[in-house]
Amino acid sequence: MKTILHLANFNLLRLKGCFQNSYPFKITNGLTRNGYAVINYSDRDICRMLGFGSMNFLGKKRSQKHFLNYCRVVKPDALFMGHADTIEAETLYKLKEMLPEIKILQWTCDWVAPGYAQRNIEALQRNKEIVDAFFVTTGDKNQLAQFKTANNKVCYLPNFVDETLETYKAFENSNPEYDLFYSATPGIRQFCGQDIDNEKLVEEISAKVQDLKWLLAGIKGAPKLAGADYIAAFSKAGMGLSLSRVNDVYLYSSDRMVHIMGNGELCFLDKRTGFGDLFADDEIAFYATPEELYEKINKYRTDVEERQKIAENGWRKIQAEYNEKIITKYMADVLFENKTDKKDWQIML
Repeated sequence: MKTILHLANFNLLRLKGCFQNSYPFKITNGLTRNGYAVINYSDRDICRMLGFGSMNFLGKKRSQKHFLNYCRVVKPDALFMGHADTIEAETLYKLKEMLPEIKILQWTCDWVAPGYAQRNIEALQRNKEIVDAFFVTTGDKNQLAQFKTANNKVCYLPNFVDETLETYKAFENSNPEYDLFYSATPGIRQFCGQDIDNEKLVEEISAKVQDLKWLLAGIKGAPKLAGADYIAAFSKAGMGLSLSRVNDVYLYSSDRMVHIMGNGELCFLDKRTGFGDLFADDEIAFYATPEELYEKINKYRTDVEERQKIAENGWRKIQAEYNEKIITKYMADVLFENKTDKKDWQIML
């Protein structure tokens, strides 16, 4: 049995942004269910503890030593790291000197579009000479190529569900309390090729779809939902809007897409994302123009049977083909150079 140390933000000290359905937990769950011994190492929590409650210079300096000593004790076969910005590239080189056989995989669920996401790009770039495999939530080969070297693999990481976290079947409810769930933070989103303020978008949809029953979180004065409250919200609406900061990067979407689909809501998604290559029109409600979105929201809030049918189709597809066991098995197989099964979503440089 191989041991994997999972270095990520498990967010045990801070309640802000506390999500048990986030990537760190899903990846650990999937790897464990695939037979790996997984040890979680919460890098930001360690940094804060060693920095007297703050991720300061002292905490980061002490974290490097603590991390290496921890690895010296547990001797992992592989390191999975996600958004672990507190651990420096120099520390990873020292890790490979100490454990020459260790494999390193770095994943990110943030966008990496040049000109938009420079911080996210730099977080991967600084490790690309030491990391054996990158997994990134975009299928755009040009964006993936910026992390490629002669000695690593760069792969597409699909958003995925976890059967123990995405547990609702909203499509079974013919009369939900709300029509449309939209969880977001204040600011700009790309909508049908144009930037728009989130709150203005809600107002525009409300003006075009009269008497729409919104379930909002994080905007228009509605409190941001986290933890169990966020998960439970998906049982209260029949439909959900998935809107990312950018919506024209091939196969990139916020993981809200799988939260919506995995809990059985009908998902509205911009066609520019390219997910039409993986999902059919009877699995997701795609739109290309504002008018098409308004029309479909209005249609499916009243056409209950059709809404339930499409939502259930999407739920079945994502639960069967994009779950934590399938995705993490693929990640581990690539890292350990095992034979992999060909998938529709497989993109590797």
